[in-house]
Amino acid sequence: MKRLTATPGVTDGAPISTADRGPARGPAVWKTAIAGGAGSVIEYYDFSLYANLAIYISTAFLSRSDPGTALLETLAVFGSGFLMRPVGALFFGWLGDRHGRRTSLLVSVVLMGLASSAVGILPTYAALGVAAPLLLLALRLLQGFCAGGEASGASTYIAETAPARLRGFFGAFNPAGIAVGTAAAGGLAAVIGTVIGGSAMAEWGWRIPFLLSLPLSLAVLFLRTRLPESAQFTENVRTGAAAGSPFRAALMDEWPAVLKLVLLSFSMTCTAYVGHVYLNTYLTAQLHRPASEALGTNSAITVVFALLMPFAAWSSDRFGRRRIYAAAMAGYVVLAIPAFLWMAPGSGVPLALAMAVAFIPWVFAQAVGYPLFTELFGAKARMTGVAFGFALGTILGGGFGPYIAQLLTTATHWNLAPAAYMAASALVGLVALLFVGRSKLDEPAVAPGEPESRG
Repeated sequence: MKRLTATPGVTDGAPISTADRGPARGPAVWKTAIAGGAGSVIEYYDFSLYANLAIYISTAFLSRSDPGTALLETLAVFGSGFLMRPVGALFFGWLGDRHGRRTSLLVSVVLMGLASSAVGILPTYAALGVAAPLLLLALRLLQGFCAGGEASGASTYIAETAPARLRGFFGAFNPAGIAVGTAAAGGLAAVIGTVIGGSAMAEWGWRIPFLLSLPLSLAVLFLRTRLPESAQFTENVRTGAAAGSPFRAALMDEWPAVLKLVLLSFSMTCTAYVGHVYLNTYLTAQLHRPASEALGTNSAITVVFALLMPFAAWSSDRFGRRRIYAAAMAGYVVLAIPAFLWMAPGSGVPLALAMAVAFIPWVFAQAVGYPLFTELFGAKARMTGVAFGFALGTILGGGFGPYIAQLLTTATHWNLAPAAYMAASALVGLVALLFVGRSKLDEPAVAPGEPESRG
């Protein structure tokens, strides 16, 4: 067992080994981080298309004459995709812990591409009747199944590959990819809508972004087939430290870490999905801004801020991930309501500036959250623990966050209700951080039967 020495910058007081155990070096770690991030771009481009095109989807697949009710039902279907995340997390976590991180990442990106492309060719309610929304629901569930393993899988793979002193910096390539994919979904929808016009967009143009999913997924598949397996997984297999039942190991040995991750991921995904993805629907449905303005501004700012994520995460390598994540959650508490207030027409504040203020906490929370999550778990069932805990928190925070935000707005007639909900979810994250200890990612793996270090 290698001796551990305390080194600042991993987490507050987190230990790192005196010699990195098998991380990629030089160009190899850049290749790993870029390929991991590229997969997240495509996965979350696919997953976010639905929310960005919810207004068009509600018209195509639901028969209700009341647009408000149809939109709520469409957002409920959006949230239903998150119900499959724990199932996907268990499957892809098991696959990654038993058969390799790389294998899990290859399977998830192909299935996601197939599911999203199928939405693009799905007949409407007028053609199929009630079968149309049922098929839409099935495809959304498959998307959720795939997403259950992607973010956690890519985060685990990058964290086990990057050198400890720069784990935050390289780990941020995954959330940056998620952000770029989310922005690409909204940006492409805005461009297509501007080029072909609103009526054509509502009739058939909304299908184009979905149809692009398959070729994009195949391109990422090619990149990922060229990646080596995680050195940590290879070491687990060599030493016999890989868990025979990763799910049992995660729940029996790592249940405190799973519980912490549920609360942390709730805070991270609720603030992101309400203040980022749902924001497009909020600006058009509640504030009556043009869809092209909402989508275009959101996408442009997202791309700019996503490029800053590795540098935001580098600050956690220097000052500790708990401190930076706490600052991000506190930022939501302070800035959410003022930023939403400034987005209203007539506020006198440009929409781009109001969005930029709202996105400042988002940059740091997303950049630091994923590396922080991987450091909660030991080696033998890390991917399962991260995937499952993250999936449960994401159901509560991200999956139904847009639905709850719209429901609160409809029930209270208060346009700032989504911002208040974001601030409340950020407080949950601040409380959870009080129970987060030092990193377990650099602890050596142990074979079954050996006592595991509890740090």
